Amino acid sequence: MADNDFKEPYNIFYFLGFIAVLLIPTLPATLTWIRVLNGYVGF
Repeated sequence: MADNDFKEPYNIFYFLGFIAVLLIPTLPATLTWIRVLNGYVGF
């Protein structure tokens, strides 16, 4: 039980880190789309 409880946080951190690495290249495109949509809405 102790080993399983010890490994779970690391698996969660690896999973979140993997998602973050996948999302990093999309940040410029996301910011661009936010600016475009804000331009159409009028903000």
